Amino acid sequence: MLRIHRSTNPSMHKKTLFSTSLLLVLLAGAFLWPSANAPSALAATFPLNGVVSTTTGVNLREQPSAASAIVAMMPINARAVVIGGPFNATWYWLDYNGTKAYANGNYLVLADDKFTPAPTTTPSPATTAETSSTPAPATTQTSSGTPPPATTPQASPTIVSTSPGNYADLWIGEMIRAGSVRAGPGRDQKVIKGWWVGRRVLLYQAVPDGKGDVWYRVSEPPEQPMWVHSSLIKTVAQVKFEPARFKGKWVNVNLTQQVVTAYQDGKPVMVTLASTGKAKTPTDVGTWKIYWRLTKQTMEGGNLASGDYYKLKDVPYPQYFNMTGESLHGTYWHDNFGTPMSHGCVNLSDQNALWLYLWANLGTPVIVHK
Repeated sequence: MLRIHRSTNPSMHKKTLFSTSLLLVLLAGAFLWPSANAPSALAATFPLNGVVSTTTGVNLREQPSAASAIVAMMPINARAVVIGGPFNATWYWLDYNGTKAYANGNYLVLADDKFTPAPTTTPSPATTAETSSTPAPATTQTSSGTPPPATTPQASPTIVSTSPGNYADLWIGEMIRAGSVRAGPGRDQKVIKGWWVGRRVLLYQAVPDGKGDVWYRVSEPPEQPMWVHSSLIKTVAQVKFEPARFKGKWVNVNLTQQVVTAYQDGKPVMVTLASTGKAKTPTDVGTWKIYWRLTKQTMEGGNLASGDYYKLKDVPYPQYFNMTGESLHGTYWHDNFGTPMSHGCVNLSDQNALWLYLWANLGTPVIVHK
């Protein structure tokens, strides 16, 4: 959050007839007989504006083709409205919770009065919302009074159940309802705190509880285990990882995603949300190296006349990386990570700041980019 204003160091005919006939039979079979490795071409027909449901997890794509890019993922028994099609024989254009994209009709059924949901042990995340018993702030405004930029809601992805440190399919999410953050995946687990509408989260893992509800793990060690009911969250974007820039250790700060990633020889070893500089006090873009580190420090800056004066005692684990006084450090005065909040520094939770302090060294490269 803070910029201190001070100078410091720093990839034969019968045979022919027979052969031709055989070829025609084989060609006919290619069109009439479904392959064991491909869906049937005899897809159902769905009416315009009809409601369809998925029979399995279905990829939504930019174009009516399996070769097209994936836009989102519909879980089993998810519903959508038909807004066009069929295209290329089997593809339909759907509206799924505001996301308009194409799905293969072979994996859809009409959700009419004869509809029976597909059997599953892991239901769709669209379950009853678990709201917090303690009211949370109903706004996502930053300390400057300006709301964060709007994002387009996306379907919940299939988030692989992973162990800590496995970041193969990591997503940024956002709270769509105020609700409880719990110590485990279940309504019987201890409530740690409440989060508000618009609070950003990282979705490290999705698991069902004993009753079939889906929960998201939204923390990684060294932070304590934190879980949020999936009905409280929408997905925003998949976390972007960088190609190897350096040998050994280096830190990547993505200003657009508000994500900090620690890399070891090109492999992410820690990924967390951060809060970087606000619009009036942006974090500088560039490539630097950590040149000064402290276990704690009092930070003071801004001025009384402009109303942005601050003085914070014992800010934990600052690691300075550029000569304008910006650092990676712990943050005890807010819990709004994922949203720009600072005067230029890179705010982290105290636990993640300590991890980074113990992991990094003087000279560790830090890349800041949009």
